[in-house]
Amino acid sequence: MLRLILFELKKMLTRRVALVANVGVIVFLIGIMALNVVQTKTANARGEIVSGTEAIAQMHADAEQHAGSVTAERAAADIAAYQEVLFSRIDREAVGEMTGSAVYDLMFQHFSDEEVYELYNAYWSWLLRPWRMAGEEPAQTAARVTPEMAADWYGAAADLTQVALDDGQGGMWEYTDAERAYWTEKRASVAEPIVYGYSGGWDNIVNCAAFLVFTMLAVCVTLAPTFSFEYQSGADAVVLATRRGRSALVAAKVVAALLYATLCFALCAAIIVGVSLVFYGADGFSLSIQSMALTSPYPFTAGQAALILVALMYVACLGFACLTLALSSRTRSTLAVFLADVVLVLLTGLVPSGGVGILERFLAVFPINFANFSVPFSALESYPLGPVVLDLIGMVVLVYIALAFVATPVAALSFRRHQVT
Repeated sequence: MLRLILFELKKMLTRRVALVANVGVIVFLIGIMALNVVQTKTANARGEIVSGTEAIAQMHADAEQHAGSVTAERAAADIAAYQEVLFSRIDREAVGEMTGSAVYDLMFQHFSDEEVYELYNAYWSWLLRPWRMAGEEPAQTAARVTPEMAADWYGAAADLTQVALDDGQGGMWEYTDAERAYWTEKRASVAEPIVYGYSGGWDNIVNCAAFLVFTMLAVCVTLAPTFSFEYQSGADAVVLATRRGRSALVAAKVVAALLYATLCFALCAAIIVGVSLVFYGADGFSLSIQSMALTSPYPFTAGQAALILVALMYVACLGFACLTLALSSRTRSTLAVFLADVVLVLLTGLVPSGGVGILERFLAVFPINFANFSVPFSALESYPLGPVVLDLIGMVVLVYIALAFVATPVAALSFRRHQVT
């Protein structure tokens, strides 16, 4: 059996198209991750734009200035201190009546470049997030926050979930009572105090996970001829007539395909994870996911969120690998199999939901869509199945495991029962 598996692996990987696809994706990922590091840019305290590793070091230093546990007392004290600095030089009442761009210009009129840089540290926008309105400058939000509001920072942060539920994703989805209870309970499970700090490496993994869809395409290219090539070449007449052609050989093809998909995905994921952690650092694995997005209702850490997203992409990769085998066993056209995969893996990201909640949820389970951090972790995507509610993470796992369990027997049975012409 082992020899058959190795033989099938060799057959898959020595095809010219498969070789080009696999090597091409690996080179592409190495290149894109190198550009990801080189093209990282930010401004320093002097207003200079820095890039590459210098920019990463600057972002690390900026986040570390405010690192630590954010207790309710610390949140209130930090907001009060921020307001004191701000409104010692600009009028608190006036900023509420100005446009955002006017407030931004006003900051430079009354503060030095270094002071403005600190006042625009990402921590302050994050800390004021429970009360921020769209398009507001941090100073405008701070002008509306009273000491009583700041004292209830955790209550205001938790209310973000209720606001999102009431909004219903811009009015396109009406959450059921079961869904509201699910998300409310999920938010209540978030540990306090939230830990803030630098988690650049894990953030970058999340931001780059979408590139793993190209790995899925390479897998589909490699596996598309698994059965269909036997039909095209006429080898099916020989293979199916052998003693083990309808049993061990079919099993070897399936096992080899899943083994190849796993190894290919592991290598590509290692490139993304490895480059991110080497250049951006592995700091912040245990930071609260709320330090990345305060609106997230999940009790995960930043590192767990990154690993969960990579794991979801792997489950989807296996699902598409099995689907490709099933399609390959049903047709002679390798091109038709690959085109079907391209449509499902890649082009589903181009389909607009048009404000239709059911369509939006259907599209969300495709990898090009759920690879975006906000979709699985803060968009409150849920699927009410009677009294049971599944979130997007659970639905993705369910869909692709079900796909694998259905498609794999279809592939095996279709080839075994194929009638040679």
